Amino acid sequence: MSKWIDKDLFKRFAEEKTKEAEQEQKQQGGSRRLDMLFPTPERGTTEKPKIYEGRFLPDPKGEFYLRIYYHMFMCGEQWQFFRCPKTDGLENWCPWCSVTQKLFMGGKEDKAQAQNYKRKEKFVGNWFIVHDPRDVEREAENKIENTIRLYEFPSRVESKLKSEITDTKEGYGFNIFNPGEDGYNFILKVKSTKKDKEGRQWPDYSDSMFSRTPQALGTDRQIKKILDTCYDLKDYVDSLERSDDEVLEVLKSEMVWELVADEWKRMKGLKEAAKETEEEKELDLPTDDEEETTQKEEASAKEDDDNIPDGEESDEALLAELENL
Repeated sequence: MSKWIDKDLFKRFAEEKTKEAEQEQKQQGGSRRLDMLFPTPERGTTEKPKIYEGRFLPDPKGEFYLRIYYHMFMCGEQWQFFRCPKTDGLENWCPWCSVTQKLFMGGKEDKAQAQNYKRKEKFVGNWFIVHDPRDVEREAENKIENTIRLYEFPSRVESKLKSEITDTKEGYGFNIFNPGEDGYNFILKVKSTKKDKEGRQWPDYSDSMFSRTPQALGTDRQIKKILDTCYDLKDYVDSLERSDDEVLEVLKSEMVWELVADEWKRMKGLKEAAKETEEEKELDLPTDDEEETTQKEEASAKEDDDNIPDGEESDEALLAELENL
């Protein structure tokens, strides 16, 4: 280093620029994610729905759609989104699930706070957009009809797909994902619920249905081109995971770190030990005490999760805002 440059000052300056670069990278990542997603469908009135139409398609690896468990809440003036580790298996430990369970066992205020952190679910699949009523107001370069987007949809939409898949007598089965002439479009009808006692309204998907008439999305060549643009669902779900440092920062800013500090250290230690064991290809089995502790924790987690009411409606009203994070 030159004698004319203060090394300490340069080090601090370099650290600032590194943080700026990391922030810019996150923002760019958010923009790319936004480009991949089907914008949250706008709802109509209680009587007249807004109608969208599309075809669910498998991803390049044959996945039809995936479930995502997540936690989303307001932290300060910003919405925070964390993909729950239980997305990869309900046996996985999650700090936000643990915080929720501990708060839910407390008093009235603690239970109210637990509602903010509780685990939620949604689903994601490749969605070929046949019709989007918002396209009429978009500039030509921003229109999304006849393109593939990732559609993050709620369980009330997923139930419509599951019904067709599991009804072996009357259901359309795999043809709800078939881009060919035997495939069926999904007609997404979004109304508004009646106002609740607090004057709020939520999306109502109850009238949504699959088309009664099958049709191909195009010629074989056109269909191949469409399928080539489908996204890898597992890659997308994995991309939602946030770093330990980010999780720690929010746990501390929410002042709930002390609730899970010991668990965090123990679980992270076990994870590192397991990683080393895998690398060494050893097959060390847990002791009886460790096995019993794990079983008790899993049973407790399931019991607490079952006791926490669902808040999909209130969460869904915020998903559009999440797209702009």
